[in-house]
This record gives sequence, C-alpha cells and structure tokens, in this order.
Amino acid sequence: MRMSRATASLRLFAVLLAASLALGSTTGCSRDPNKQKHKYLESGKRYANDGKLKEATIQFSNALKVDRNFADAHYELAKVYLKQGSMLPGYAELLRTVDLAPTNQQARIDLGNLQLAGNAPDKATEQANAVLALNSNNADAYALLSGIAARKGDLPEATTQVQKALSIDPNRASFHTALGLLQSTNPVTAGQAEDQMRKAVTLDSKNVASHIVLASMLQKKGDLSGALEQMNAAVAADPKNIVARSSLADLYLRQNNATMAEETLRKTAEDMPDDTSAASMLATYYIRSGQLDKGESTYADLVAKHPKSAPLKLSYAQILMLKKNLPKAREIGQELAKDDSGMPEVAVLNGMLMLNDGKANDAFDLLQKASKANPDNFQVKLWLGRAARAKGDIPAAQQAFRDATRLNSKSAEAQEGLAQISLDRQDFTTLAQIGESTIAASPQSANGYLWRGMAEGSQKHYDRAEADFKEAIKADPNNANGYFELAQLRLVQKNVPEARALLEQTLVHNPNSSRALRLLATTYMVEKQPAKAIARVQGQIAKAPQNGDMYNLLSQLQGATGDTNGAIASAEKAMQLNPGDPIAVVAYTRALLTSGDANKAVAKWQQWTNDHPNDAQGFTVLGSLQEAQGNRDQAMATYKKALQIQPDQPIAANNLAYLMVETGQNIDVALSYAQIARRAMPNSPSTADTLAWAYYHKGNFSSARDLLEDAVKAAPDNAALHYHLGLTYSKLSNTADATTHLKKAVTLAPNSQTAKDAEKALSQLG
Repeated sequence: MRMSRATASLRLFAVLLAASLALGSTTGCSRDPNKQKHKYLESGKRYANDGKLKEATIQFSNALKVDRNFADAHYELAKVYLKQGSMLPGYAELLRTVDLAPTNQQARIDLGNLQLAGNAPDKATEQANAVLALNSNNADAYALLSGIAARKGDLPEATTQVQKALSIDPNRASFHTALGLLQSTNPVTAGQAEDQMRKAVTLDSKNVASHIVLASMLQKKGDLSGALEQMNAAVAADPKNIVARSSLADLYLRQNNATMAEETLRKTAEDMPDDTSAASMLATYYIRSGQLDKGESTYADLVAKHPKSAPLKLSYAQILMLKKNLPKAREIGQELAKDDSGMPEVAVLNGMLMLNDGKANDAFDLLQKASKANPDNFQVKLWLGRAARAKGDIPAAQQAFRDATRLNSKSAEAQEGLAQISLDRQDFTTLAQIGESTIAASPQSANGYLWRGMAEGSQKHYDRAEADFKEAIKADPNNANGYFELAQLRLVQKNVPEARALLEQTLVHNPNSSRALRLLATTYMVEKQPAKAIARVQGQIAKAPQNGDMYNLLSQLQGATGDTNGAIASAEKAMQLNPGDPIAVVAYTRALLTSGDANKAVAKWQQWTNDHPNDAQGFTVLGSLQEAQGNRDQAMATYKKALQIQPDQPIAANNLAYLMVETGQNIDVALSYAQIARRAMPNSPSTADTLAWAYYHKGNFSSARDLLEDAVKAAPDNAALHYHLGLTYSKLSNTADATTHLKKAVTLAPNSQTAKDAEKALSQLG
C-alpha cells in the first residue's frame, strides 16, 4: 500500500522528535555541571595518584572552569602545586579553599604549615586555633602549634604541644621525629632523642625525614656505619627523594669518601634526568671541588644517554661556561631554545651567554619576556636586572633587583645588584641603607659591612669606614673585596706600602681580581717604576692565564712604555681569550694607532661591527677612527648607524652634529643631535662646543657665547674653544674679547689649522 505524502511526513516528524528527545536527554546528563565538575575532580585525583601532575593540574582547572567556587578542586589543585614546588600558587589555592570551605581542617593545617615555613607564625597560629575550635582532638593542630613555638624559640612549649599530638595519635612517625629533634636540643633529654627516632622509623619505614635525622644523630656520636645504614634506608624509602640522595652524598663527604659521594650524585642525576635539582647537584659538586674537566666529560656522557633532558643540558652548559667553552655552551643554549623555550632556566642560560657576547639588548628582551611568563622566578628577575644594567636601563635594572629581593629577601646577589646600581649613581645614601638592612638580616655576611663602609668613605668618615671594612674581613677572611676596599682607603690616606700589602692579599684571595692588579700597577707607575708594574702584571698572568682583562692591562702598560709590538701581542691575546670584549679591541686599537697602522685599526672595528651589529658603541668608535682619517662621509654614515641602534648615544650624536655643521648640512638636524649630546653629557666642554657651534651657524650668537664661556673655563687650554669663542665675540661686535681669544687659539696650537683659521679671523678684525 502506498503511503500518502502527509502520512510519510508525519511519521518522519515523529522519528526526528524522538531522536531529538533522546539526544536532549543524553546531552542534559553530560552537561550537568555538578556531575561534570566531579568527573574532572576524580580524573585529576587519578592523575595525581599516578604522579602525572601536569595532567592533574589540567583536570582540576577544568573543574574550576565549571564551578570557580568548587572548594574541593581548589584544595586538590593546591596540593598538586605544592608537589611541583610552586609555593605561591599553592598558597593562593589553599587560601581560596579555606575561604570557601572553612571547616576543611586538613586544608587549614596545610595552610598553617605553609605560613609557618614562610615565617608567618601568627597567621599559622590562627589556622591551628581554628582547627582546634572545630575539633579539639586534632593531633595535626597540636603538632603545628609545636612547630610555631619552636620557631619562636619556646622549646618547652613546643615539647608540650607535640606531646599532646602524640597522646592523640601515638603511632604517628612524624610526631616522634619532631619530639626527638626537640629533645636533642636539651642536654637533659638528649639521650631520649635517639629512642624517639628509632620509634619513628619502626612505625613508618617509609618516613624519609626520620631516617635522615636519625642518621645525623648517629653520625654525630661517631656511629658512621649506623648513619650510613639509616641514610641508605632513607633513599630506599623514597628513591626519588632529592633530600635523601643529597644527604647521603653529604654524609660520604663528611667521611672523606669523595668517590662514593660523587657516585651517589652521578646516579641521582642519571636516575632522575628530568629533575633540575638532581641534575644540578652533581654540577655543584664538580664546581666546588674544582673538577671542571671531569664534570665536562661526565655531563657529556649523561647528555648522550638522556638527549632529551633539559636539566642535564643546563648543568652541562654551566660547566662549559666556567671552562670558557662558549661555542659548545651556545650550541646547547640554541638546542634548548628550540626544544624547551618555555623553561625559565633556558632563558637565563641564553641571557647569560648573550651578556657574555656583549649583546645586552638581546639578553634584556629575552629575559623580559621570560619574566612576564614567570613573574615569580628569582633567577629570571636577577639576570633581567643584570641585563638591564648592562644595557644602561638603570630604572628597569633597579626594579628587577627589587623584584628579586622580594622573592628572596636573603639573596646576597639581589642585594648586590641594588648596591651596584647605587654605586653607579653615586647614591651613597641608598647604599648605606642597603648595607644597614643587609647587616640586620645577615650580620655574619661581609657584604653589608662593605657597602656601609663604602658609603662612609664617600662621606670622608674614614675611621668608621675602616672599622666596617675590618668587620667585613673578620666576617669572611676569604672575601677579597674587604682587603680591596681597605686598600683603596689606605691610598686615600697616602699609605702606599700598606695599600700594596692589602692589594697583594686581595690577589691571594682572588687571583683574577683585575681591579686590584690595575691599582697595584698604578702605584708603581705613579712612582715612575714601569718595569715593576709590568713585571707584577706578568707575574699575576702566570697565576691567572685565562684572564683577558689582565692582558688588556699589560697591553696598556707596554704601550705606555713604548713597547708597541708587546702591546699589540698582549691585546691580541686578550681578544683571543674573550672575543666579545670591547675593551680588548680598544686596547688593540690603541696599540695599532701608536704604531701608526690606522688602517688596520679601522678594519678591526669594521669587523667588530659586522660581528656585533647592535653595538652602538662599536659604531661610534669606528666613526671616530674614520673621522680621524679624514673620511667625513664614512664617519657620518657610521655615526648614523650608531644612533639608529641607540638614539641617545651622546658621542655619536655630538660628533655627527659637528661634522654636519662643518660640511654645511641641515643645521636644524645638526642642532637636534647636538642637543641630544648635551643632555646626556651636560658637563662636557666638547658637547658645549658642538652645541655652541650649531647656535653660531643658526645666528644665535648669545647662546653660543654663554656655552663657550663655560667651556673655556672648564678647558682653558683648548685652542678650538678659544677660536670659536673669538668668532662669536666678533659676531657680537666685541672686538676686544674676540682678539683676546683668537690670539689665545694661535698661542695654544701654533702651526695647526686652527691657528691658521684664527690668524685669518684676526686679520679680518683688523
């Protein structure tokens, strides 16, 4: 029977309706927000239990996208963050958890422990008391109160609180460990401490902390075999525990068993190639023990076995840099930038390499990007500050060092960065404040006394400065800086013999101190003993043969004594040791110019600018050399390249402005360049002369006169300044002063082009 069109359409509609209802029922179930968020939560827990923390983080975050007030997801996410070592995000998630679920006792305990670790005992006390208000028998709350009391130095109260925790839960190994540690600090109860530790490891053989503490106790009493047994038990309890592995290596070192210590650290790096701490501990061992060659070969083998391990490559690169094998280090840095660009440690490595190559702008850009992606990474902030300082961006450097200090208030490196900026600015008030705060935070550190002493010395409070420098030496007798600063003070006091003795001590403690060697050589040069100066520098080079700065110094001394060939050879050695060092190229250039080979000097700087296309200083030097050869057009083009890279480069702007005026080019453009130079160097007679010369050609003779009068006071023997001032007075119809200064120009530079021009101007006046 044939179905009518209407009947067929109706039946089709019914089928579609049924399908739609079925689909709607299925979709409604799958989109139930409550079920969906719990599905993500459980999935995340499974990942976390399997150690897949990244996947767990994604699932807990998905749950929070469904319900941003889902307290359980916030808590689980907090635990994952803490396992990953991301303390600040973990802390934030715990705060959110407690805010959303104030009855979550374990979250409060975790938050309190984190606050205690962050030196906020009062906040931690609030969490413990809140838990006890909910449950007076919460053992963890009493344990937290015990930790708080111990942090405050109240050991009796700490003991009382942990004993309360044990009365509630006598089989908790961590409580016995805490009690044992407290008992070990009191001679009366010290004998009971070991029993508590043995009780702890008996109750929980997987408790790593208990094994480590017991091992330490046994080692102190001379039971070395027992200590090793416990430390190995700690490693067996948790083979992935970095603290256990490093503690075992440290125990071997205490027993003077360097072979087993090295093997333990090597195996740690091999077993956990993707753990940054595991990879770096072995490198630290090789660096501190001075075994860089062995470290290089060991890490080469480890990287060959684990070619995808970024942590191993980073540690390998660190050793290569210390060995001055920069080409290989750059190769590794490039590999990491391609495969692991998201790691902040990779940005730090490549930033360090760029700074070493003189590429401060590139380093700054790279580290600034890494800083935005990793705002809580201390090392990124620290090196961003160093890059900014090298680039000349002092405000950015200061902010980066402040951020680093905020992340690690006890960091000597961050404080040193801030102190160095204060020294750059000659801001001794701030330097004194940094010194005071450092002394208050770390009274056993030498740096605070050094910085305060420098500030006192700048104010001529020499007695106080001397006391601080001596305190710095007392705090750290091996710190060369204390001897160096005291040596400088002795030179101010004109006590040269004692200054030399202190500089020699500086070099004993730091054979690579170029500053100390330079100052020592200067004392001999002042006394007109160049042979002694050269011999002393050569003697130090024998002790520090890889120090390019010392070869720079030797080149300068040889050039000053007429040994041009020696100066060239020493400068070449400096460049060989550090091809990216512009000071070495300057020393080489100076030696070439002294020898009369200006063309070779120009060629060297042309090569430098080809290799360093973003170095404005390099183009400025090249332009100066071209100008000295009379190649004005080339010089102007080169100065313009420098200003394209660094628009406020003062020397390039000054020289370009002067050449533009001299060659009759656009005077308004020349004037703008001259103003740039003057703003950057307001006390320079040269910038005053250039700006005045531009004003002169603009017809603004009064402004030109004012600048030139000040410049002549600062540099009274400069013939060009007198010539320009004489011409300016002539334009102002002041014939008497014009005559005086034009004659002075002739007297100061007889037989020069300036003298000829001045004589011509005098004849026109007559």
